Amino acid sequence: MPQPPQPAEKPVEPPRAWWPVAVAAGVALLVVIGAVVVSNLRQGYSAGQADAVRACEDAYGAQAASGEAQPTIQAGDVYSAADWRDYYGLLRQQGALDSPVADLPDDQVAALDDAADALAAEARDHVTVVWWLSSEEHLVCEVDVEGDRAVADSVALHPLEAPEVSETAGE
Repeated sequence: MPQPPQPAEKPVEPPRAWWPVAVAAGVALLVVIGAVVVSNLRQGYSAGQADAVRACEDAYGAQAASGEAQPTIQAGDVYSAADWRDYYGLLRQQGALDSPVADLPDDQVAALDDAADALAAEARDHVTVVWWLSSEEHLVCEVDVEGDRAVADSVALHPLEAPEVSETAGE
């Protein structure tokens, strides 16, 4: 007796690799995290501070060697010249300063306050952006602001460290 026709065999597909999907998902996640960080950094800041953050981001992006991945920015804080006490608090918390702000000499405190007031009176500021990077290190970006615009050639990137004595004296 003839055998009934057999259904055609399905071609065997090679197993699918999961790693391209995982890489794409990882890249997408980094982009979303970066967008959230940037958005949060810019929320509630003056136009000058927001432009300072943009100038710092541009400078950080420009310092990467071509083809070399940089640590991503995970979080950040923005300090105007008038926020120097908060910035000093961060420096102390991170071990860059030994003494609290309350231990600073009165003339040094007055000089820092006067310098911040003088900048504000001229519609200027000195903005300090402190980032926490995916490399588990802090990076500081300092930039001068005039009006609502960051002064591009004043951008300086450096590790989180205690300011020089001349900086703390408001000179």
